[in-house]
Amino acid sequence: MKKKVIKEKKPKDKLHSNNVMKLLTEKEMTQQELSDITGIGTTHLSKIIKGQRRCISLPIAIKISRALNEGIEKVFIYKTAEESQRELLINNKE
Repeated sequence: MKKKVIKEKKPKDKLHSNNVMKLLTEKEMTQQELSDITGIGTTHLSKIIKGQRRCISLPIAIKISRALNEGIEKVFIYKTAEESQRELLINNKE
């Protein structure tokens, strides 16, 4: 009988937050207009904006950034799994 090897899952890198709503306001653009330009559904887009979708695909991030005429790094705030883990440890100590 073979032993089952259980591999520890590596934490995924995720988006920390985004500036989509701020940029929409600055550009006087609605979520519906952004949806129309990008082809991303309004429900999915709303979840991204609210931070309910932290793992979005690169093509979607590019579409949103291009529609807002901004670089990805200005639109999305990204943290590696290690950075998030460090931040969590620091916050738990306080």
